[in-house]
Amino acid sequence: MTSAQKPAQSNTTLNNSRSQHILSGFVSGFASSALLQPLDLLKTRIQQSPASTLRSSWQELLLTDISNVQNTRDSTFKVLRKLWRGTLPSVLRTSVGSGLYFSTLHSMRSYIQKHSASSTTSTTSSVKTSSVLPQIQGYANLLTGSFARGAVGFVMMPVTVLKVRFESSTYVHSSLFQTAKAIYNAHGVRGFFYGFGATFVRDAPYAGIYVWVYEYTKSIAPALLLRSPFAGQLTTVDDASQVLSSPLSVVVNSICAGFSATTAVTLSNPFDTVKTRMQLFPDRYGTNMWTAFAAILREETGMRGLFDGLGLRAVRKGLSSGIAWCLYEEMIRSS
Repeated sequence: MTSAQKPAQSNTTLNNSRSQHILSGFVSGFASSALLQPLDLLKTRIQQSPASTLRSSWQELLLTDISNVQNTRDSTFKVLRKLWRGTLPSVLRTSVGSGLYFSTLHSMRSYIQKHSASSTTSTTSSVKTSSVLPQIQGYANLLTGSFARGAVGFVMMPVTVLKVRFESSTYVHSSLFQTAKAIYNAHGVRGFFYGFGATFVRDAPYAGIYVWVYEYTKSIAPALLLRSPFAGQLTTVDDASQVLSSPLSVVVNSICAGFSATTAVTLSNPFDTVKTRMQLFPDRYGTNMWTAFAAILREETGMRGLFDGLGLRAVRKGLSSGIAWCLYEEMIRSS
C-alpha cells in the first residue's frame, strides 16, 4: 500500500465511524422517544401549571372529547392518540439530536483518548468492561458530555419549542405548521428559542453528570459482579478481548444508564420546569431564566414548584437512557 493510499483509507474509516455513530444514535433516539412519548406528554402537562398533578392530567386525557363517544374501543383509541400527541416533533428532536450528540461526543472523546497520556485505557486494559466506547478520565467525560449536549441543544431548540407547545393543553393547535405559525406571529424567530438559557443550564450539566456517572458505574460494575453469584457469567467476546459478551453487557449498560439518568435528572429538574414555563408562557415568565426562577419561587409553591414532574421525568429518562444507550452501544459493538 502506498503512502498516498493510507490517508485515504484512514479518512474513509473515520467517515464510516462517524456515519455509524450518527445512525446508531438516530435509531436509539427514535426507539426510546416513540416508546416513551406518553410519559413526556404527562410531564409537560404537570409542569405547565402549579395546580396540575399527575391525576388531574390523566383525568383530562380521559374526559376531554370522550364523553360523547359511545364505543369503548373508540374511546380507548382516542386516549392512546392523546398520549402520543406531539410524537412527531419529539421523535424528530430526539432521533436527529441523538445522532448528532452521540457522533459529536464520540469524536471528542476519541480525540482526548488519542492525545491524552492519562487515558484510562492504559491502566484498565486488563479489566473486563461492558463497553467498546473510548475510555477517558472522569472530568473529561463531564466536559465532553456537557459541551456536546449544549451545542446540539441549540441546533434542535426550535423543534423543542414546537414539541412543548404541541404537547401542552394550554394551546389548541391542529398541526405542527399551525403551531409554528402561531409562535412566529406572536414572537418572531426569537420565539423558537425561548427557554434556551434554562434548557442549556439543564441539558449541559445533565449530560456531563450523566456521562461521568455512566462511565464510572460501567467501570466498577464488572468488579462488583465478580463478587456476586453471576461471576461465572462474566464471559468476554473472545480470549483476547476484555469486552463482556451479550447479553450481560446489555444488562450492565442498561442498569448503569438508568441509574445515571435518575441521578442527573434529580439535579437538573428545576431548570426543566423553568424551561417549560418560559416556552409555554413567555409573556408571564419573560425571556430571562433567573426572572422566571424568581417568579416560580415567589408566586407559586416555592422550591417544591421547581421539582414539578420530577417523578415522571426520572422514570422516562431512566427508561429512555437504558434503551438508547444500550441500543447505541450494541449497534456500535456489532458494526
